[in-house]
Amino acid sequence: MNIPSSSNTRNPPSAVPVKIREATLEDAEAIATVHVASWQAAYKGIMPEQFLKTLSIEARAATWRKLLQAGTPHVLVAQVDETIIGWTACGACRDKDKDNNWAEIEALYVLPEFWRKGIGGRLSDAARQLLHTAGYSFATLWVLSENHHARAFYDRNGFAQDDSSKLIQIGGVQLTEVRYHYTLPQ
Repeated sequence: MNIPSSSNTRNPPSAVPVKIREATLEDAEAIATVHVASWQAAYKGIMPEQFLKTLSIEARAATWRKLLQAGTPHVLVAQVDETIIGWTACGACRDKDKDNNWAEIEALYVLPEFWRKGIGGRLSDAARQLLHTAGYSFATLWVLSENHHARAFYDRNGFAQDDSSKLIQIGGVQLTEVRYHYTLPQ
């Protein structure tokens, strides 16, 4: 599945020509590289510095190889030339209070040097289109309450916060996630 690079109507088109496509097993290391770099930039001051410094591309790549082989969640990548600069993972909603009409965007990350260029919006649009095509009516996602940049991004891209929150443990620290939702087009 190739998503046209101009599929995003809410964000201005990036000057960077971006291709959005389904991830393959060969993309595991590149996905892991984006994952680690994004966490280290986005969660600085939110998660413990030592935890962020010790994130391992190799360990993440091994996990991504397993997930990509299993085919769940569904992963789309944003690519410039031959370089993966972002990705999103989505699938059925994992929340117990949602039925099978609900999907979930499990993660969305873009390399920091490509932030605010419309690439995250394109990945979000591509994920929502994929979920709509798969027959879902609604999508959720969870974001750290302290990640104000991500929360503003989701607000700009049509997601609304609901009243749900949960505590998670990362790097020995307890953090709060808040849930957002979106009604997929009918």
